[in-house]
Amino acid sequence: MPRRIAHLLFRNPTNTGSGLPQAEPTRSRIWSRLLISALVALTLPLLGLGIGILQARWQLQHEADLSVAQAIKRLDQILDNGRQAAEAVRFRVGAPCDNNVQSALQWQVATVPFVRSVNLAMHGHLYCTSLLGPVSQDVGPQNYVDGRLLLMAGNTTTPDVPLLVVRTPVADGSVLSVIDGRYLHAALQLSVQESDLYFVVGKLHMDLSGNVSDTPIPYMDDAFTRRTSARHPYTIIAGSREGSIETHLFNYNLPLLVLTVLVGLLAGLICYRLLGRPSSPRATLRRALEAKQFEPFLQPIVDARDGRWIGAEVLMRWHLPGEGLIRPDLFIPMAERTGLILPMTRDLMQQVATVLAPHAAELPPCCHIGFNISAAHCRDPQLLDDCRDFLAAFPPGTVELWLELTERELIEPTEDTDLLFQQLDAIGVKVAIDDFGIGHASLNYLQRFTVDALKIDQSFVKRIGADTLSGHLLDTLVELATRLDIDLVAEGVETAAQRDYLRALSVRYLQGYYFGRPMPIHEFMPALRHHRNAVRDTVDHV
Repeated sequence: MPRRIAHLLFRNPTNTGSGLPQAEPTRSRIWSRLLISALVALTLPLLGLGIGILQARWQLQHEADLSVAQAIKRLDQILDNGRQAAEAVRFRVGAPCDNNVQSALQWQVATVPFVRSVNLAMHGHLYCTSLLGPVSQDVGPQNYVDGRLLLMAGNTTTPDVPLLVVRTPVADGSVLSVIDGRYLHAALQLSVQESDLYFVVGKLHMDLSGNVSDTPIPYMDDAFTRRTSARHPYTIIAGSREGSIETHLFNYNLPLLVLTVLVGLLAGLICYRLLGRPSSPRATLRRALEAKQFEPFLQPIVDARDGRWIGAEVLMRWHLPGEGLIRPDLFIPMAERTGLILPMTRDLMQQVATVLAPHAAELPPCCHIGFNISAAHCRDPQLLDDCRDFLAAFPPGTVELWLELTERELIEPTEDTDLLFQQLDAIGVKVAIDDFGIGHASLNYLQRFTVDALKIDQSFVKRIGADTLSGHLLDTLVELATRLDIDLVAEGVETAAQRDYLRALSVRYLQGYYFGRPMPIHEFMPALRHHRNAVRDTVDHV
């Protein structure tokens, strides 16, 4: 036996406030739990993904900013060297391109880093170079950005090697310092993090592959930075193209994302389990009611004179999937305190009517069908409608509906309860006092309500033959019922001796394990047919 069921069966039956078993949820509640749990399970991964995207975007932007700053720092140093070489020979602008001038130009190329050649020009006309000596070529300042920089994909000497010309104006001429584009390319590659990086001079730009072109720079939407040097007229553009965030997440944040998914799944599972635990005993019973887990069990009531079944008492049982039947003393008191006993009884009456009404012709004449009711029912006007609906399910005169008043809670007589019992009597509903003789209100009920029968508690029946006092008490109860002209039903009959004793006292109806245990309602009709055949066979052999 599972530990939880053992705890339920052997704990104090009055302690029902926190130890009720949990009912299986209905399909709608399951879907609701699944939806909420799925939302919880998705929240953490989505939150982690959102944070990861923000972090990736920030990181890419930060790297773009850093790449631009580092690129400008390196390129400014390279271009400053070009200006330095130009400043060293500017006084030679206009001088003839003789060996001394050429030697001076070549000295700058040899001693100043990154400078590929130094050239002199007058009135927009190049006339002396460190590489070729005297030349003649137009080099108008209008081709230079801000008159100072010119980016080229190559020249006649090295057509496949980019170069950058740094122009330093001097009076009517200028000094042109040529920077090898490979140094620029190296500076870009050393500066870049994960961004795309472009060195822009006028309408031309150099990319990370060292190519110079005037094609549009690709759009960068994940990160973008654009900054112009403070010392030279060029711009650095850096950024990340579409898809960079996903790549960054996969490369750097994948373990974190996997962890958030696992934690999210765990949170969703915990949420599902917690939502499956009712927050109160009332919620537990409500869920069980919605799941149709309360089932009617019928225990036969027999005529003491010939042992024939004349009806049955309907007992409520809680069939909890996976754990079996739950004893009524573990949940009925709580159902009464929470008021759920009302819809539970209503559901029980509907189930009984649904199953037995199609077999009305096979039931005993005026078949006695008894339901237990409590004080809560007596304050509920709908009890009258429930009884009407139950009787209307059977052909007239087929069944006799009995309501058995329990004494777990005192019924306070009021004008409303008096009216209710009068209306019940008017539609033919019988009233019995359950467990008569042990409750504090039994005699009070006899005085106040119209009672049709008394049910002798099984504690008196068990002591039959054991002590003289029990016999006297039974004699007194029988005499009281005779004087009040009401029927008696003895509960808890388990032996033939008890049956014979009660029969001798003229107790009219008997009920107990001796005649039949409580059985699921779907077993009642087969059991009734079997009993009827057994009685017929007995009569035939007499």
